Amino acid sequence: MTPERRAFIGTIEARAEGDNMPTEITGVAAIINSVTDLGFAEEVILDGAFDGALEDDVRVLGNHDPNIVLGRTKAGTAKIFVKADGALGYTFTPDYQNPTHVSWVRSIMRGDVSQSSFAFTIAEGGSRWVESVKYGPMGKREITQIKNLYDVSPVTYPAYSDTSVSARDLEAAKYERELIAAEESKASADVIALALARYKNY
Repeated sequence: MTPERRAFIGTIEARAEGDNMPTEITGVAAIINSVTDLGFAEEVILDGAFDGALEDDVRVLGNHDPNIVLGRTKAGTAKIFVKADGALGYTFTPDYQNPTHVSWVRSIMRGDVSQSSFAFTIAEGGSRWVESVKYGPMGKREITQIKNLYDVSPVTYPAYSDTSVSARDLEAAKYERELIAAEESKASADVIALALARYKNY
């Protein structure tokens, strides 16, 4: 299954210490219990959703680009953690001998890059669709368990910002809702098989 991506505004910063470049960059990759409008439905990540993914080997990538590795948890150059308020936080330690790291840190310090995104998959049974005041029945997706956390990334353009949605990254959510709706309405076996195939092959 293709990883989904989500982004939030104003969630990465680099603070210089005197005349020195910062030794650590901090960010927030995911907000917990905050409802986001996807344009076709709402979505919220619930408390504890990241508990099973905190030991994953997570990369910090610039713009989700695997060629721009800013840190990695397995190497000890990055950390991911759940903050006191439930948000998914992260840090990475720049290598100032690496010109790419210098460029990214300077862009963050200037405020040119101020958003973070994370790539993930949801565990089987790790989400549910409930009623939304705005979108009606099955109008809100509650994420209860992340299966894999692949990377957290400072990004130039987020997957979405408020109601600006990247259709590509949200196809999995649409297919999941389509499958559940088909099963709940006891649709024909052919319709269910088609929805299941589309979801699993995405």
